Amino acid sequence: MDANQSSDHQTALAEAQFDKLRLEIQKLKFDVDSLGSTSFQAERLMRFVPLLTVIIAVAGFWFTVYQYNKQQSDTATKLAADREQALLKPFLDKRLELYFAATEAAATMALSKDKAERDKAEAKLMQLYAGTLIIVEDPEVEHAMKEIYKCITGEDPCSEADKQKRSQALASRARDSIGTSYKVKLEALKGKY
Repeated sequence: MDANQSSDHQTALAEAQFDKLRLEIQKLKFDVDSLGSTSFQAERLMRFVPLLTVIIAVAGFWFTVYQYNKQQSDTATKLAADREQALLKPFLDKRLELYFAATEAAATMALSKDKAERDKAEAKLMQLYAGTLIIVEDPEVEHAMKEIYKCITGEDPCSEADKQKRSQALASRARDSIGTSYKVKLEALKGKY
């Protein structure tokens, strides 16, 4: 019986190995068939999902850092501009005051029929020209003031019409300078003098 049992045992072992081999062949056939199938491709793509998730998370983090830095930079720039404007406010207010005084005196000099009033306006213009206006005027206003100065001193012989044009030119340059100083668009009000 031992030989018979041994032979049965070997036959059973051979059949089991044969069944195992047949199942492995079927699995390999299934794997080969599934290589072109969408489920296999989806499975391959699923392997990269964790990597994609990490890449997206890192990109989101860097974008957030970029936005934060840009916002901080914009805030710092705005604060600096506000600080500069606050420091310039007294200067700009004085410029505005002196421009109005100069244009008013120039208009009085050009249009007044009263000699005493005209002389007073010319004296005021000379005072502004030689003093405080120099501190705040821009080059365009400075040029217009020089033209009026030439009329007052007689360096240029000026008729009443010339005085009026030079007075209007001063007012126009002062308006342009004020618009630039206060960052206000006054193009519609620009003069043609």
